[in-house]
Amino acid sequence: MYVYRDYPQFSWSNSRHKTFLECVRKYYHQYYESHNGWEYDAPEENKSAYRLKNIKNIPILLGDEIHKVIDQQLKNFLNGKGLLLAGEMVDLVTRNLNKAYLDSTKFRSSWFQKPKRYQMLHEIYYGEGLSPDVIASAKTKLRLCINHFFSSKTYQDILNKLEMHVLHSEDFQTFEVNGVDVFVVLDFVYKDVSQNKWIVVDWKTGKESEDDRKQLAFYALFLSKQHHIPIEDIVLRNEYLLTGTSQEYKLTPFEIDSAQTLMNDSIYHMLGLLDNPARNKPLSIDQFEKKASNKCQRCNFKEKCQV
Repeated sequence: MYVYRDYPQFSWSNSRHKTFLECVRKYYHQYYESHNGWEYDAPEENKSAYRLKNIKNIPILLGDEIHKVIDQQLKNFLNGKGLLLAGEMVDLVTRNLNKAYLDSTKFRSSWFQKPKRYQMLHEIYYGEGLSPDVIASAKTKLRLCINHFFSSKTYQDILNKLEMHVLHSEDFQTFEVNGVDVFVVLDFVYKDVSQNKWIVVDWKTGKESEDDRKQLAFYALFLSKQHHIPIEDIVLRNEYLLTGTSQEYKLTPFEIDSAQTLMNDSIYHMLGLLDNPARNKPLSIDQFEKKASNKCQRCNFKEKCQV
Protein backbone atom coordinates (compact mmCIF):
# COMPACT_ATOMS: atom_id res chain seq x y z
CA MET A 1 0.00 0.00 0.00
CA TYR A 2 1.30 3.44 -0.96
CA VAL A 3 2.40 5.55 2.00
CA TYR A 4 3.25 9.21 1.51
CA ARG A 5 6.69 10.16 2.87
CA ASP A 6 8.29 13.58 3.07
CA TYR A 7 11.60 11.94 2.22
CA PRO A 8 12.44 8.62 0.57
CA GLN A 9 13.48 5.64 2.62
CA PHE A 10 17.25 5.23 2.64
CA SER A 11 18.60 2.17 0.84
CA TRP A 12 21.73 1.10 -1.03
CA SER A 13 22.35 -0.41 -4.45
CA ASN A 14 25.28 -0.67 -6.81
CA SER A 15 23.63 1.76 -9.23
CA ARG A 16 23.08 4.27 -6.41
CA HIS A 17 26.73 3.86 -5.43
CA LYS A 18 27.91 4.52 -9.00
CA THR A 19 25.74 7.63 -9.26
CA PHE A 20 27.17 8.88 -5.96
CA LEU A 21 30.73 8.42 -7.25
CA GLU A 22 29.92 10.04 -10.60
CA CYS A 23 28.43 13.26 -9.20
CA VAL A 24 26.79 13.97 -5.85
CA ARG A 25 24.66 16.73 -7.42
CA LYS A 26 23.24 14.16 -9.84
CA TYR A 27 22.78 11.86 -6.85
CA TYR A 28 20.74 14.57 -5.10
CA HIS A 29 18.46 15.08 -8.12
CA GLN A 30 18.04 11.35 -8.70
CA TYR A 31 17.35 10.16 -5.17
CA TYR A 32 16.05 13.17 -3.26
CA GLU A 33 14.74 16.02 -5.39
CA SER A 34 12.74 13.62 -7.60
CA HIS A 35 10.93 12.20 -4.56
CA ASN A 36 7.19 12.91 -4.61
CA GLY A 37 7.59 14.43 -8.07
CA TRP A 38 4.71 12.25 -9.18
CA GLU A 39 2.31 14.03 -6.81
CA TYR A 40 -0.13 16.46 -8.47
CA ASP A 41 0.63 19.31 -6.07
CA ALA A 42 4.38 18.69 -5.75
CA PRO A 43 6.72 21.70 -6.15
CA GLU A 44 7.91 22.20 -9.72
CA GLU A 45 11.54 21.37 -8.87
CA ASN A 46 10.43 17.94 -7.65
CA LYS A 47 8.23 17.37 -10.69
CA SER A 48 11.00 18.35 -13.10
CA ALA A 49 13.55 16.13 -11.34
CA TYR A 50 11.11 13.21 -11.50
CA ARG A 51 10.57 13.79 -15.23
CA LEU A 52 14.28 14.03 -15.93
CA LYS A 53 15.00 10.95 -13.82
CA ASN A 54 12.84 8.89 -16.20
CA ILE A 55 14.62 9.95 -19.40
CA LYS A 56 16.60 7.21 -21.13
CA ASN A 57 19.14 7.37 -23.93
CA ILE A 58 19.10 4.84 -26.76
CA PRO A 59 21.87 2.55 -25.39
CA ILE A 60 20.18 2.36 -21.96
CA LEU A 61 16.69 1.81 -23.39
CA LEU A 62 18.00 -0.76 -25.86
CA GLY A 63 19.72 -2.66 -23.05
CA ASP A 64 16.55 -2.60 -20.93
CA GLU A 65 14.41 -3.90 -23.78
CA ILE A 66 16.87 -6.66 -24.62
CA HIS A 67 16.83 -7.75 -20.97
CA LYS A 68 13.02 -7.84 -21.02
CA VAL A 69 12.75 -9.97 -24.13
CA ILE A 70 15.44 -12.37 -22.87
CA ASP A 71 13.55 -12.72 -19.60
CA GLN A 72 10.36 -13.42 -21.57
CA GLN A 73 12.14 -16.14 -23.57
CA LEU A 74 13.56 -17.79 -20.45
CA LYS A 75 10.21 -17.76 -18.68
CA ASN A 76 8.50 -19.16 -21.78
CA PHE A 77 10.93 -22.08 -21.71
CA LEU A 78 10.62 -22.68 -17.98
CA ASN A 79 6.81 -22.57 -18.15
CA GLY A 80 6.57 -24.86 -21.17
CA LYS A 81 5.37 -22.12 -23.53
CA GLY A 82 6.36 -21.59 -27.15
CA LEU A 83 9.78 -20.07 -27.71
CA LEU A 84 10.40 -16.93 -29.70
CA LEU A 85 12.59 -16.97 -32.78
CA ALA A 86 15.49 -14.53 -32.98
CA GLY A 87 13.61 -12.41 -35.52
CA GLU A 88 10.57 -12.25 -33.27
CA MET A 89 12.70 -11.06 -30.36
CA VAL A 90 14.26 -8.37 -32.58
CA ASP A 91 10.78 -7.28 -33.71
CA LEU A 92 9.53 -6.98 -30.11
CA VAL A 93 12.45 -4.78 -29.09
CA THR A 94 12.16 -2.69 -32.26
CA ARG A 95 8.45 -2.12 -31.61
CA ASN A 96 9.18 -0.81 -28.11
CA LEU A 97 11.97 1.44 -29.39
CA ASN A 98 9.60 2.86 -32.00
CA LYS A 99 7.03 3.50 -29.29
CA ALA A 100 9.64 5.40 -27.26
CA TYR A 101 10.35 7.54 -30.32
CA LEU A 102 6.65 8.33 -30.79
CA ASP A 103 6.26 9.09 -27.08
CA SER A 104 9.22 11.47 -27.29
CA THR A 105 7.88 13.34 -30.32
CA LYS A 106 4.12 13.11 -30.88
CA PHE A 107 3.26 12.53 -27.23
CA ARG A 108 5.78 14.84 -25.61
CA SER A 109 3.04 16.69 -23.70
CA SER A 110 1.68 13.39 -22.38
CA TRP A 111 5.17 12.45 -21.14
CA PHE A 112 5.42 15.85 -19.45
CA GLN A 113 2.30 15.03 -17.43
CA LYS A 114 2.91 11.29 -16.94
CA PRO A 115 6.64 10.59 -17.28
CA LYS A 116 6.31 7.05 -15.92
CA ARG A 117 3.66 6.01 -18.45
CA TYR A 118 5.26 7.63 -21.50
CA GLN A 119 8.94 7.59 -22.46
CA MET A 120 11.37 10.31 -23.39
CA LEU A 121 14.65 9.78 -25.23
CA HIS A 122 17.63 11.82 -24.09
CA GLU A 123 18.72 12.37 -27.68
CA ILE A 124 15.38 14.00 -28.51
CA TYR A 125 14.76 15.90 -25.26
CA TYR A 126 18.10 17.67 -25.42
CA GLY A 127 17.77 18.50 -29.08
CA GLU A 128 20.35 16.38 -30.89
CA GLY A 129 17.73 14.00 -32.32
CA LEU A 130 18.33 10.50 -33.64
CA SER A 131 20.99 10.60 -36.34
CA PRO A 132 21.14 7.87 -39.03
CA ASP A 133 24.35 6.63 -37.40
CA VAL A 134 22.66 6.24 -34.00
CA ILE A 135 19.76 4.33 -35.54
CA ALA A 136 22.04 2.09 -37.62
CA SER A 137 24.25 1.38 -34.59
CA ALA A 138 21.22 0.43 -32.48
CA LYS A 139 19.92 -1.94 -35.15
CA THR A 140 23.29 -3.64 -35.49
CA LYS A 141 23.73 -3.91 -31.74
CA LEU A 142 20.24 -5.38 -31.33
CA ARG A 143 20.80 -8.11 -33.92
CA LEU A 144 24.20 -9.00 -32.49
CA CYS A 145 22.94 -9.20 -28.91
CA ILE A 146 19.94 -11.38 -29.78
CA ASN A 147 21.97 -13.74 -31.97
CA HIS A 148 24.66 -14.06 -29.31
CA PHE A 149 22.00 -14.73 -26.68
CA PHE A 150 20.91 -17.82 -28.59
CA SER A 151 24.48 -19.11 -28.75
CA SER A 152 25.38 -18.08 -25.19
CA LYS A 153 26.64 -20.59 -22.65
CA THR A 154 23.74 -19.83 -20.33
CA TYR A 155 20.99 -20.35 -22.91
CA GLN A 156 22.60 -23.55 -24.16
CA ASP A 157 22.82 -24.77 -20.56
CA ILE A 158 19.12 -24.07 -20.07
CA LEU A 159 18.18 -25.94 -23.23
CA ASN A 160 20.41 -28.94 -22.64
CA LYS A 161 20.75 -29.49 -18.88
CA LEU A 162 18.75 -32.48 -17.74
CA GLU A 163 18.31 -31.12 -14.24
CA MET A 164 18.46 -27.55 -13.06
CA HIS A 165 16.75 -25.38 -10.49
CA VAL A 166 15.99 -21.71 -11.24
CA LEU A 167 16.09 -19.37 -8.26
CA HIS A 168 15.67 -15.93 -9.84
CA SER A 169 14.97 -14.43 -13.26
CA GLU A 170 14.99 -10.61 -13.60
CA ASP A 171 14.03 -10.35 -9.94
CA PHE A 172 14.25 -7.22 -7.84
CA GLN A 173 15.48 -8.42 -4.45
CA THR A 174 16.37 -6.80 -1.16
CA PHE A 175 18.39 -7.89 1.85
CA GLU A 176 19.53 -6.12 4.99
CA VAL A 177 23.11 -5.17 5.79
CA ASN A 178 23.73 -3.42 9.12
CA GLY A 179 20.15 -2.19 9.24
CA VAL A 180 20.17 -0.81 5.66
CA ASP A 181 18.08 -2.29 2.85
CA VAL A 182 20.30 -3.32 -0.06
CA PHE A 183 18.71 -3.81 -3.49
CA VAL A 184 19.94 -6.09 -6.24
CA VAL A 185 18.44 -7.00 -9.60
CA LEU A 186 19.34 -10.56 -10.53
CA ASP A 187 19.20 -11.28 -14.25
CA PHE A 188 19.24 -15.07 -13.87
CA VAL A 189 20.26 -17.47 -11.12
CA TYR A 190 20.08 -21.24 -11.46
CA LYS A 191 21.55 -24.36 -9.92
CA ASP A 192 23.48 -26.78 -12.10
CA VAL A 193 22.51 -29.92 -10.21
CA SER A 194 25.08 -32.10 -11.97
CA GLN A 195 27.91 -29.92 -10.62
CA ASN A 196 26.11 -28.80 -7.46
CA LYS A 197 26.91 -25.17 -8.29
CA TRP A 198 24.78 -22.03 -8.34
CA ILE A 199 25.30 -19.95 -11.48
CA VAL A 200 24.69 -16.19 -11.27
CA VAL A 201 24.25 -14.71 -14.76
CA ASP A 202 24.42 -11.04 -15.69
CA TRP A 203 23.53 -10.18 -19.29
CA LYS A 204 25.66 -7.32 -20.60
CA THR A 205 24.72 -5.39 -23.75
CA GLY A 206 27.64 -2.97 -23.53
CA LYS A 207 31.41 -3.24 -23.42
CA GLU A 208 33.34 -5.03 -20.70
CA SER A 209 34.10 -2.96 -17.62
CA GLU A 210 36.29 -3.31 -14.56
CA ASP A 211 33.15 -2.82 -12.45
CA ASP A 212 31.44 -5.94 -13.83
CA ARG A 213 33.16 -8.31 -11.42
CA LYS A 214 32.48 -6.01 -8.45
CA GLN A 215 28.78 -5.94 -9.33
CA LEU A 216 28.65 -9.74 -9.36
CA ALA A 217 30.27 -9.78 -5.92
CA PHE A 218 27.20 -8.00 -4.50
CA TYR A 219 25.00 -10.69 -6.03
CA ALA A 220 27.12 -13.38 -4.40
CA LEU A 221 26.87 -11.52 -1.11
CA PHE A 222 23.08 -11.55 -1.45
CA LEU A 223 22.95 -15.29 -2.14
CA SER A 224 25.25 -16.10 0.76
CA LYS A 225 23.29 -13.96 3.22
CA GLN A 226 19.73 -14.46 2.02
CA HIS A 227 19.85 -18.08 0.84
CA HIS A 228 22.79 -19.32 2.93
CA ILE A 229 24.63 -20.61 -0.13
CA PRO A 230 28.35 -21.14 0.50
CA ILE A 231 30.58 -18.80 -1.50
CA GLU A 232 32.54 -21.74 -2.89
CA ASP A 233 29.34 -23.07 -4.49
CA ILE A 234 28.63 -19.85 -6.42
CA VAL A 235 29.86 -19.31 -9.99
CA LEU A 236 29.50 -15.77 -11.36
CA ARG A 237 29.10 -15.30 -15.09
CA ASN A 238 28.99 -12.20 -17.29
CA GLU A 239 27.45 -12.87 -20.70
CA TYR A 240 28.69 -10.15 -23.07
CA LEU A 241 26.03 -10.22 -25.76
CA LEU A 242 27.63 -7.61 -27.99
CA THR A 243 30.72 -9.75 -28.56
CA GLY A 244 29.30 -13.19 -27.82
CA THR A 245 31.86 -13.87 -25.10
CA SER A 246 31.45 -14.78 -21.45
CA GLN A 247 33.56 -14.52 -18.31
CA GLU A 248 33.23 -16.74 -15.25
CA TYR A 249 34.53 -16.05 -11.76
CA LYS A 250 34.68 -17.80 -8.43
CA LEU A 251 35.20 -15.27 -5.68
CA THR A 252 37.30 -15.77 -2.59
CA PRO A 253 36.05 -14.93 0.92
CA PHE A 254 38.46 -11.96 0.79
CA GLU A 255 36.68 -10.55 -2.29
CA ILE A 256 33.31 -10.95 -0.60
CA ASP A 257 34.65 -9.15 2.47
CA SER A 258 35.97 -6.40 0.18
CA ALA A 259 32.50 -5.99 -1.38
CA GLN A 260 31.03 -5.71 2.10
CA THR A 261 33.64 -3.11 3.08
CA LEU A 262 33.01 -1.09 -0.09
CA MET A 263 29.29 -1.13 0.66
CA ASN A 264 29.81 -0.03 4.26
CA ASP A 265 32.12 2.82 3.20
CA SER A 266 29.67 3.93 0.52
CA ILE A 267 26.77 3.97 2.99
CA TYR A 268 28.88 5.94 5.47
CA HIS A 269 29.62 8.69 2.93
CA MET A 270 25.99 8.82 1.76
CA LEU A 271 24.77 9.22 5.33
CA GLY A 272 27.25 12.06 5.75
CA LEU A 273 25.11 14.17 3.39
CA LEU A 274 21.99 13.87 5.54
CA ASP A 275 20.61 16.59 7.78
CA ASN A 276 18.42 14.07 9.62
CA PRO A 277 19.47 10.41 9.13
CA ALA A 278 16.38 9.07 10.93
CA ARG A 279 14.13 10.69 8.30
CA ASN A 280 16.64 10.46 5.44
CA LYS A 281 16.37 14.23 5.07
CA PRO A 282 19.25 15.52 2.92
CA LEU A 283 21.35 18.60 3.47
CA SER A 284 20.59 21.58 1.24
CA ILE A 285 21.33 21.18 -2.46
CA ASP A 286 24.42 23.43 -2.31
CA GLN A 287 26.09 20.80 -0.11
CA PHE A 288 25.90 18.35 -3.05
CA GLU A 289 28.73 19.62 -5.23
CA LYS A 290 28.69 19.42 -9.00
CA LYS A 291 31.41 17.28 -10.51
CA ALA A 292 32.20 18.42 -14.04
CA SER A 293 33.29 15.63 -16.39
CA ASN A 294 32.82 14.33 -19.91
CA LYS A 295 29.66 12.59 -18.63
CA CYS A 296 27.83 15.88 -18.10
CA GLN A 297 26.53 16.01 -21.69
CA ARG A 298 24.88 12.60 -21.22
CA CYS A 299 23.39 13.46 -17.80
CA ASN A 300 19.61 13.53 -17.52
CA PHE A 301 19.78 16.54 -15.21
CA LYS A 302 22.12 18.75 -17.21
CA GLU A 303 19.44 21.40 -17.77
CA LYS A 304 19.35 21.93 -13.98
CA CYS A 305 23.07 22.65 -13.96
CA GLN A 306 22.77 25.12 -16.83
CA VAL A 307 20.22 27.31 -15.05
